[in-house]
Amino acid sequence: MFNIADGKVRNCEGLSRRGVLQVAGLGAFGLSLADWLAAREAAASVKGGKYARRDASCILLWLDGGPSHFETFDPKPEAPDAIRGPFGAIPTKLSGVYFSELLPMAAEWMNRIAIIRSMNHSDGSHSAIPMLSGMPGENTAIGAVVSKLKGFSGNMPPFVHFGSNLAVGGGRLGQGYDPVKIPDPSGKKVELPGFTLNAGLSAERLADRTALLSRIDQQRARFEATDSVVKMDEFHRRAFEILTSSKVREAFDMSREPASVRDRYGANFFGQSCLMARRLVEAGTRFVQIKWYDGPAWDAWDVHGADLGGMVRMERHLCPRFDQGLTALLEDLDRRGMLGNTLVVAVGEFGRTPQINKYGARDHWPYCFSALMAGAGIPGGTIVGASEKDGGRPAERPVSPAEFAATIYQLVGINTTTVDGDPRVRAFTGGAAPVSELL
Repeated sequence: MFNIADGKVRNCEGLSRRGVLQVAGLGAFGLSLADWLAAREAAASVKGGKYARRDASCILLWLDGGPSHFETFDPKPEAPDAIRGPFGAIPTKLSGVYFSELLPMAAEWMNRIAIIRSMNHSDGSHSAIPMLSGMPGENTAIGAVVSKLKGFSGNMPPFVHFGSNLAVGGGRLGQGYDPVKIPDPSGKKVELPGFTLNAGLSAERLADRTALLSRIDQQRARFEATDSVVKMDEFHRRAFEILTSSKVREAFDMSREPASVRDRYGANFFGQSCLMARRLVEAGTRFVQIKWYDGPAWDAWDVHGADLGGMVRMERHLCPRFDQGLTALLEDLDRRGMLGNTLVVAVGEFGRTPQINKYGARDHWPYCFSALMAGAGIPGGTIVGASEKDGGRPAERPVSPAEFAATIYQLVGINTTTVDGDPRVRAFTGGAAPVSELL
């Protein structure tokens, strides 16, 4: 992963990670970026091939900590108090479908989005692996696979991650498929040393140094005029273009957005991440992954109660910001004519327990939870599956992480069918079929 700055995250399990600045100057970044580009060479073979059904980008909203399905997309208003919880249910734009009262703006979008109410797996730890890779024990992110199979669109990096590290990345594909990492895009103008050059290196100096390297390569090419040398020259050319591209710099420059647009998304990390995600896919990035707030567990969806905060956090902090950022993103994409070719996904690592615990909140529960999908041709007003009356298990149409991943691949244009699909993707889905109701 190309780390642009340090980051630290904690959750209720006491885990912590600190990103290390790995990019320091032209030599390190230029070489690593060229290697990163070289790793993507194979992706060109699928562009326009028989597997491409569409060419959508994806914005994945990772609700770190595990959001409660009861307080979001699958309320149980008829259940006893100990299951229903303290909040009510409100009607959505789809007759007979209810959301938690904490998501009033999202409820107005139900006729244009899809909700899976029967996601399930068995990992109750704070691990992104099942849902962000599709397979237990697999640390290759969905975004990395999309990067490999779909490749570049212009000079924009194909896979970008906002927030601190997760346990998934390039995985078995190698570090060349790690995302470009942006710890916090919410500033007035995001400075990206890797893309804007360091303070002691101007574009002119970089051009001079590149010209020198080019002359050295020309001399070497006299003795080693092989395909590999030619290809490496191309990778370094692309690295130079990314480092100096005004389009890349402008895509990451949030100061270009009107204040009214930034306000609509919300003056917080999540809202501004959603706005920058829209800017990046508009510029050509294929997969943007937004991790909910960094920092202590009480900034995330890990609502246990006691020292980690209770349901009041859902009401005052979590749901309002999610509701605002999500709907601003959908509205903005729709207004710009981008929603049809942009897949928006919102999900966490699991749901929460049916029973309210002794602290008035809920604990980890991977056995049944919800996920949202919108855009990219998804039929609006679709509910996939259902949970039991107490929300504890799928009552119908259970959906596995592998099926979830296969659905994302299919919707962005990677054929996952077992008959004529791309065989390279099957290793990352276990041969699972996509959710047909969403295609």
